[in-house]
Amino acid sequence: MDSAIVKLICKNFRSYRMLELHISSQFVVFYGENGAGKTNILEAISLFSSDRGLRKAPISDLNSLGSPSSSWNVDLLLEKNSCKTLLSTTTLNGRRTARIDGSGVPSLSKFEETLWLLWVVPSMNNIFINSMADRRAFFDHLVSGYDKKHKYNLKKLMELQKERLHVIFHRKNEDWLQVLEEKIAEENVKITKSRLEFVKLLREIFDTYPSEFLRPIVDISGEIEKIYHCNSEEDAVLEIADILRKNRYEDSEKQTTSTGVLKTLWKTSHRKTLLMAENCSTGEQKAFLISLILAVFRIYQRSRSGIPVLLLDDLMVHLDKKRRQNLAEELICLNVQTFFTGTDINFFQDILAVSQVYQVEKSICTLQKIEG
Repeated sequence: MDSAIVKLICKNFRSYRMLELHISSQFVVFYGENGAGKTNILEAISLFSSDRGLRKAPISDLNSLGSPSSSWNVDLLLEKNSCKTLLSTTTLNGRRTARIDGSGVPSLSKFEETLWLLWVVPSMNNIFINSMADRRAFFDHLVSGYDKKHKYNLKKLMELQKERLHVIFHRKNEDWLQVLEEKIAEENVKITKSRLEFVKLLREIFDTYPSEFLRPIVDISGEIEKIYHCNSEEDAVLEIADILRKNRYEDSEKQTTSTGVLKTLWKTSHRKTLLMAENCSTGEQKAFLISLILAVFRIYQRSRSGIPVLLLDDLMVHLDKKRRQNLAEELICLNVQTFFTGTDINFFQDILAVSQVYQVEKSICTLQKIEG
């Protein structure tokens, strides 16, 4: 591979007092019994994103049990076109810190200029039947990988809405209230534009690249989307601001913003039957998720620099032999470094010959020699 993770070092992290792995393959497999420490390795890698990692765990949970040290540390060595970059993260005063080639950087998001990660974990199995808020958060996370400003715009919108509710409740400063509502309307339009651009790209990818996995129809709908479609961006801002003005009393009474992109519905449906994903079988939902992640990788490859890495935690157990083979073929075509976990080495028969394989037992990783 032209670009990849080539070394992982964990100190005082989860079940590992010390772990050093030298990586030399596109596919890396960790297999062993439940509780052996496999997912901890993927979690360590996932911390090189601006998110809280694939478990979304508090920082205090990451320390190695019984470690005399008060903090954990994870290093990743990356190689791209023969150039190496060292990423490091640890905790300081209750916050995760970031270092690149030994120098501190102001934000964890700086990691994502060098390395970008996507993962599929068991908790995502129910993404299509979870609450709409969970679904929005999931899709907005994907959009933020395409539009770097998307996450910031969402955060700014929430802050503005909170301030508006405070001003309404205390009956303060009508002029400032009008300014706030115009700013909120502008953020609604920015966020809607990014979401719709992302949905358009998804559709293009699904239409362009063949896949053995079910390709869903993805769309968004809501009051803001209707306004956006029927107006220029400038007129949409004016109309949204006017709706906010008219809803002041209702919003004050309920202490919520009744109109906005935080109410948007993300809809996923079966391409042939048109059934909504939540009404499809669990197997179909799993296929939707895999197909979606593969499509997102293609979008990111077009729009992002840096090294792409995919983390698949205990995914193969949910796929039959044919689907496991199909997934391997598509990942090879994507040319993406992929880290797998599973309880049974037989789940990986189709990729063993091209994989680096570790047996994990009581947080000890043993490199396996694969014949053939």
